[in-house]
Amino acid sequence: MSNPLYTFTRYYKGPGTEPGDNENNKRLIWEYEQLWAENEEERSNDHPRMQEYMSDVLPLFNEDDGIPMSLKALLYNRYTHWLGGYALEDDVRKFREFLYSHHRPDLLNT
Repeated sequence: MSNPLYTFTRYYKGPGTEPGDNENNKRLIWEYEQLWAENEEERSNDHPRMQEYMSDVLPLFNEDDGIPMSLKALLYNRYTHWLGGYALEDDVRKFREFLYSHHRPDLLNT
């Protein structure tokens, strides 16, 4: 039976679904989606990443786009780890662009 959380993941749809290449960070996002979908603690509102996301990001980026906040918090944390470190407003703006271009391109022009 398919995990209902897979409806929120773009690449991870269960074991054995890893993309064949890493174009547009597919494999990396697959790994983060796997972590989020397979570990309940990753989806907890008490997770430190959720606290960071709620205090730093929500005031600047609070869109109801159908992506669970805990998944956005994980992706934001990893994005800022690899590509962030600038002004908070710039990191949030660039994360939004990254999220919509790499994870949910259907929302890119919304």
